[in-house]
Amino acid sequence: MRNHIDLNRDIVHGRANGRVLWQPRIQCWYYDRMYRHEPLPAPYTGLDLRGLYEALGCSNRIYDYNEAVRVIEDPSVRTYEKQIDELRTQCFIETAAGTIDCVVRKNSSNYGTYCEKWWVETQKDLEVQMFIEANRRFEWRQEKYDEIYARWGENGLGSIFFPRVSVQALFHETMGIEGTIYALYDMPDAVEEYLKVRRASHDRFIEMIRTSCLEWINFGDNIHCGVLPPDLFEKYVLPEYQHRNELLHRPDKSYYTFAHWDGDVRGILKYAKETGLDGIEALTPKPQGDVTIEEIKEGLGDQVGLVDGIAAILFDEIYPIEMIEEQVRKLIDLFAGKLILGISDEMSSTGNIDRVKYVTELIDRYNASC
Repeated sequence: MRNHIDLNRDIVHGRANGRVLWQPRIQCWYYDRMYRHEPLPAPYTGLDLRGLYEALGCSNRIYDYNEAVRVIEDPSVRTYEKQIDELRTQCFIETAAGTIDCVVRKNSSNYGTYCEKWWVETQKDLEVQMFIEANRRFEWRQEKYDEIYARWGENGLGSIFFPRVSVQALFHETMGIEGTIYALYDMPDAVEEYLKVRRASHDRFIEMIRTSCLEWINFGDNIHCGVLPPDLFEKYVLPEYQHRNELLHRPDKSYYTFAHWDGDVRGILKYAKETGLDGIEALTPKPQGDVTIEEIKEGLGDQVGLVDGIAAILFDEIYPIEMIEEQVRKLIDLFAGKLILGISDEMSSTGNIDRVKYVTELIDRYNASC
């Protein structure tokens, strides 16, 4: 068993001396096989996810630690469900301010789900959502952290992902993209009030973080400038990043903060140095994303680290394996010491798991030379 946690910590705290941690996310590849009751290929047959990471010789970015966060709702909040058919479930949240509902649809090929009807469609719905946010509290559960650590051990430094920021929450969690865009124009005052309430909720989340033993925090925003153009990023997201980072970079205790930008980023990469972030996760280079590795380096400069960096599609056999090595060497040349190497965003179900082991060998040889 390898001790990845120390190298993870050294990079986060700026003392890696050029070494690189290989930390790919392969959960999609793994869980799609579990869904299909399909055995893993040899020599990995019969392994669980922890055993697979061990066999591949790489680290996992362990977001299981989100289970250590207890969300405490207002006493009036009650949730329940109604099954519509084999694939669709109607979910309800009943509160003292009213009731909202959504319809969640399962896929037939994997464990994924998506919203067929969103929680918030009217101003009244948004007011109910505000009530929920205004009365929500958070509690750190160290015993749950210890339980997860016992499972994953020193495979990686435990992290959690923060609730999505401002309009990204509306896009992904409550209203959908179309509903959010209409709301920004049709009920701007209500949206602004909601965003103030959500900021206050997130401030409480940060105070909970400060009672924990965590060292790095992810902003799980899934940003794609195709739906979040520069004007919306500058108005709604940039100020929230700056506010959060002020609270998370205090002299008495500072955290490594990194945000998840997994879509096209050409229009917003110029803001990276203004965010206060220590790193950005999942920035995806060509031939999958819309920027080159050199453009990513220009956008991040020397002050913002890179988490991930290898285009996910290169793990499919339609691309020559040499393209992976080319990207790895370029990423090391430009980011070594501030690089937690991974797959941007995740290896797909059709990827070749042996290519993950191939990168392990590349990184082992490189780190041995440092």
